[in-house]
Amino acid sequence: MKKKITIKEIAKILMVSVSTVSKAMNDSPEISEKTKKKVKELAKFYGYVPNHIAVSLKNQSTFNIGVIIPDIQNSFLAEVLKNIEVHAKKNGYRIITFFTGEKLKEERESLNILSNGMVEGIIVCPSEETFVERQFEHFKNIAETTPIVTFDRLHKELNFNSVSVDDDQSILKACDHFQSTDAKNILFVSSIGWLSVGKTRRRTFTGFIENNTSVIGETIEEHDLDELRKKIEARITDDSQPKIDAILGADIESTSIASASISRNKLKFIDEISLIGYVNKKQNELQFPRVSYINQYPEKVGEKAVELLISNLKQDQKKITQEIIKTEIVKKDTSK
Repeated sequence: MKKKITIKEIAKILMVSVSTVSKAMNDSPEISEKTKKKVKELAKFYGYVPNHIAVSLKNQSTFNIGVIIPDIQNSFLAEVLKNIEVHAKKNGYRIITFFTGEKLKEERESLNILSNGMVEGIIVCPSEETFVERQFEHFKNIAETTPIVTFDRLHKELNFNSVSVDDDQSILKACDHFQSTDAKNILFVSSIGWLSVGKTRRRTFTGFIENNTSVIGETIEEHDLDELRKKIEARITDDSQPKIDAILGADIESTSIASASISRNKLKFIDEISLIGYVNKKQNELQFPRVSYINQYPEKVGEKAVELLISNLKQDQKKITQEIIKTEIVKKDTSK
């Protein structure tokens, strides 16, 4: 049996500093890939496992970042979470994740647990109930002792460093694209009308239609997905009303249902009806037709959230930074 080895002995064998070994084990960008490989191979050979508790006590730092997500089934949030973990690890931090299920109570409890000396800072996407109930004091109380970065969902009461996408502009870009391709009647479909983000997207769409006389618009909102499918299919096959020649999906589910409904009723994409919406990018590339979509760049959101939090931790900054990630329309098989 090989004897247990210490971080000092690893450093001595490789003729590097203890600090270099520690950073290499934590995938710090300050260390070359060649050195990281040597350190990790030697550590693996001797079965060395870093004692994070001891390191935390010595440095008075946990090297932990708390992350609170309202819905892990949301592919955008899941992708942001993945990139938060990737970039936290690159900077020598680990993440501790809680899921709230869009519940205010769960959010409060998660914040209280994480802020009790468990983490150095918290990255959070606020729950829908927080906005519905207009309850923000729990964030403000925690922020007095623990740095907070919010992402995706903004509110004037959440006056913290934040990262979001230009959601209003996303919808306007899609509408402008349809208009530039001579669409005359745009159908807005949504399964998230009860969420604040759903309301924002519907309001932006309605505003566009009101301000552009060259196009008309209709809206179908239905939380029940089967009912949404029935309503979409009924509308796009109804010859007694003006023909729908473009559909804008407000979320992944409604976009997917719209795509399936168009195909099921043998309507030709682009020639008869176009579609733009929100998709899971990886899954979208595996199917046909590939849906044209609004790219929200979740990888950038995750990276920037970590960057803002670590900058706050290192500099104790007072200035509030609100980063907005620009979206773009990615044309695939369902639109010109």
